[in-house]
Amino acid sequence: MPATAPRAFWAMRRSYEAIAKHNQVEATWLERRIRQEFEKLREFLRGEEQAILDVMAEEARQKQHLVEEKMKQLKKDTETLAHEIERLQMEMKEDDISFLMKHKSRKRRLFCTMEPEPVQPGMLINVCKYLDSLQYRVWKKMVMSVETVPFSFDPNTAAGWLAVSEDLTSVTNHGYRVQVENPERFSSAPCLLGSRSFSHGSHAWEVDLGGLPSWRVGVVRMCLETGPEGYSHSCYQDTRSGFWYLCRTQGVEGDHCVTSDPATSPLVPSIPRRLRVELECEEGELSFYDAERQCHLYTFHARFGEVRPYFYLGGTRGNGPPEPLRICPLRITVKKELDT
Repeated sequence: MPATAPRAFWAMRRSYEAIAKHNQVEATWLERRIRQEFEKLREFLRGEEQAILDVMAEEARQKQHLVEEKMKQLKKDTETLAHEIERLQMEMKEDDISFLMKHKSRKRRLFCTMEPEPVQPGMLINVCKYLDSLQYRVWKKMVMSVETVPFSFDPNTAAGWLAVSEDLTSVTNHGYRVQVENPERFSSAPCLLGSRSFSHGSHAWEVDLGGLPSWRVGVVRMCLETGPEGYSHSCYQDTRSGFWYLCRTQGVEGDHCVTSDPATSPLVPSIPRRLRVELECEEGELSFYDAERQCHLYTFHARFGEVRPYFYLGGTRGNGPPEPLRICPLRITVKKELDT
């Protein structure tokens, strides 16, 4: 047995101990975040419930007030009519000439109390206004009020330089910090992956780059075995090893955009601040667009296989705070169709 074998076993044991400790911390943090997210949903539902109950109570109050006013008027008209009947009975005891002389004025008095006003429409509480597809309407409002992204950043793949936000939608380069070692994690460059993998269909996402001085955005082919050094096992992070991306890099005449294909020249268009990526798996096309200027930048043609979104985030220039790279939220639409 080689002399280094005990050290290797001891190092492996320390790795598993670090993973166990990491998972304990992550479980506690995850429980707190999950409870926070569900509490936001409950708070939204409580707010919607109270708002609908308040509107319903106000309509009930208005309808009740209207009914009470109508009943007051009916009571007044009934008393007037009873008084006129009593008066008429008294007048009928008089002689005929006096009774006929008072007929015109009596007719005017009785005109307003001959028939009660019929019940007007809209006196009942509008039940359908509140219960018609109530769950769907509240759900739709909830969907429209929350932000969703096509995928999130996977912190388990993030190199030690990178810090992923709590909502997993932005990442910054804060300088190298020791992370728990796992095969999925990049170790030789400040890279990370998206949470989803794609092998079929059409997919699109946009990334807010802002003024980041150094970045890569694209996809990487999934490896069945990442090896002991994670995704750093390849010395080339370009098309030769299954990386297809657009990147910002420094040149003699200033910054410019290049692709991961070593055979291509720098791209002519100016550096985008918001990048749109469109992946057509069956057609074997990966296209990049400047989302703000709405112009095409470059398209790869290849047999990609199963890929995941890939990102590289270099360090900042100067002493300013690190700027994040963000996944842009989706625009949500809800379409209703008749169930046939």
